[in-house]
Amino acid sequence: MSPPVGTLVHELGRNWLGKADIAVQTILLAFGFVVVGLRLWSRRLQGTSWQGSDWMIVAATIFMVGRYSVELVLILLCGMGLHTDEVASIGGPDLFVQFDQLTYAGDILWITIVALIQLSILHYYLRRFPHRIIMWPTYITMGLCTALWIASTFATAFFCTPPKKIWLSDVQGHCGNRKMLHLGSSVSEMILHGVILLLPIPVTRDMILSRARKVALGCIYFLGIVIIVISAVRIKVEFDLDPEDPTYGSARKSLFTSVVPLLGIIAACLPILPPAIQRVFGASLFSSTADGIATSPVSSGYWKTTVLSKRQMEELEIPLVTVTMPPMAKKLSELAHGQIKITSDWEIHSARNSARLERDSIRRA
Repeated sequence: MSPPVGTLVHELGRNWLGKADIAVQTILLAFGFVVVGLRLWSRRLQGTSWQGSDWMIVAATIFMVGRYSVELVLILLCGMGLHTDEVASIGGPDLFVQFDQLTYAGDILWITIVALIQLSILHYYLRRFPHRIIMWPTYITMGLCTALWIASTFATAFFCTPPKKIWLSDVQGHCGNRKMLHLGSSVSEMILHGVILLLPIPVTRDMILSRARKVALGCIYFLGIVIIVISAVRIKVEFDLDPEDPTYGSARKSLFTSVVPLLGIIAACLPILPPAIQRVFGASLFSSTADGIATSPVSSGYWKTTVLSKRQMEELEIPLVTVTMPPMAKKLSELAHGQIKITSDWEIHSARNSARLERDSIRRA
């Protein structure tokens, strides 16, 4: 049964920009669902509960589904991707009111999604790299991301006074400069993307990693660079938009706009996927004897370790040691792919003089 005359669904066949937008978003969103599912499965395999970064990435994925739905309506019912004169001849001038309303909602959703992804990555940094050299810059960056989120949301929501003037031009009021608003927001987002990408470098450059982990880390950084490049291209496309042909130009912009948060979701999940990938492939692809701990600025021949006491987490510098576990605990450690889990009885012997460190003495320290 053919769609009724007066709608733009039947024009999708020649709307190549709209079809490209739907195809790219559908593929990346499906892949995003896969990596988010693997991320949550990895948490379960590790026996850990969801952390703040997990909740934020799940929320970002849900909001991304909402924005994907908005894009579908814009393409199928509002003719985004077709020229404005074609849309007006088929759907009438009233269709542009709905187009502006949906674009308004999509812009606010996009700002929220990007902010949640950025905060999720930064929260992961705080849990993964508890080093002073990275913690304070991460807190500052989180504050900047939150401030930009709030400022961009209010600036977009109240771009016109009253807001409904955005889609009803005959309403009394005034509007700001749309291009300057998008330029300021987009440039700030791109700068923060670069800062987030660079933050862990002082720690990761000193880590002893296997070749597989180096490849995985390189892929994450490559994906981050791709996001920054696409953000820059998006700014260029924004300035090239023809205000007299918004439905056609918006499709070009939307194609780049949707890729940024979708790739961001994937990049944010990649560092947490190894346990699930190891379970799927049945091999420790991301662990080997070459993996090590990030070195700290401590004395030569010493490791910096964290001791859990009843009062707080204390970082001590102790000589290189060997952890001796009962046979059963050692077997469980091997089954856990090298993740040592000490539960009860254990001893630590110095690598230098085999002096025994009792559990109680460590707790007292």
